[in-house]
Amino acid sequence: MERRAKLLMFLLLLTILPCVVLHSSCNSKGTTKDIVNAHITRESLKNVQIALELYSKEFGSYPETLDELLIRKGITERSIIEDAWGRTYHYVKIGDSYNLFSTGRDGKPFTSDDIHPK
Repeated sequence: MERRAKLLMFLLLLTILPCVVLHSSCNSKGTTKDIVNAHITRESLKNVQIALELYSKEFGSYPETLDELLIRKGITERSIIEDAWGRTYHYVKIGDSYNLFSTGRDGKPFTSDDIHPK
């Protein structure tokens, strides 16, 4: 009987363990792909910040839109202003400053998964 109980416990562990591992890998940040997309997006946002600063130095203020940044700088590759999910960054010019971020995996602004440049 003891051997049978050990075998049953072993089989139970074999079924439960993968479920536990799978559950722990799907944390609040999403899937592994979402975590990688967030990292890529954060790095890309840094490049957009640099482009905005260079634009401001050249033209005296920040652009009204990210499309204006592309047009006035002659950039034809639109993906530069998109996050890793393919959505255009959220950008708002605010006087002599701006607010720039990605809406993250859910695509909705002002939620907990928004990605801001560091």
